[in-house]
Amino acid sequence: MRTFVFGGPPASGKSCAVRWFLGTSRGFGRAGVAKVDCHAAPDVEGFRAQGWPARAWLAGRVCPDHFLLENLPEVRAWAALEGLDTLVIETAGLCGRCAPYLCGAAAVAVVDATSGIRAPAKLGPLLQDADACVVTRGDLVSQAECQVFAAGVRGRNPRAPQIALNGLTGEGAGELARVLDGLVPGAGEGPRTRLPRLFCSYCLGRTEAGIGLL
Repeated sequence: MRTFVFGGPPASGKSCAVRWFLGTSRGFGRAGVAKVDCHAAPDVEGFRAQGWPARAWLAGRVCPDHFLLENLPEVRAWAALEGLDTLVIETAGLCGRCAPYLCGAAAVAVVDATSGIRAPAKLGPLLQDADACVVTRGDLVSQAECQVFAAGVRGRNPRAPQIALNGLTGEGAGELARVLDGLVPGAGEGPRTRLPRLFCSYCLGRTEAGIGLL
């Protein structure tokens, strides 16, 4: 089963990018979407309304990236039950440290050009481990800002092709489908990047501030 993982900061346009990708792609067979979110996943109904099988997994208080890895067998089982040839996993973006990408899946980073020209430098594995980068909302900033933002993305990940996508008009969707069709994932089911620890003393109920307190 061919798998794509879309990751990116909150509200960067991941669901929109997935919709344009699925609507423009050809030759991917039966495709569906597994969406990992924190508390709600309203976009799932939109995917279903457009004819794609879709299901949400809610991580709650757990980091979505940890949640995805723990529940990946269930996600795979659902995709197999649906008879999918192509599985698109969209995950909630929380920070610049984690990265949801899997060794055996093509990794797509979605970043918002209106987030500021310094934003790419603040993203770690989420951007630097991606196979391709989708830049959204470039129509809302100046051409100069777009170029500086693109340079920032290249500085963090010089090997990943960049695709400018207009979420309203779909401009760039054809290029997105072409680029993603050419991605060849590696092997394995594990994460590309080691995730930070899932818990700490505060996760386990500690309330005092400062490491020196007993």
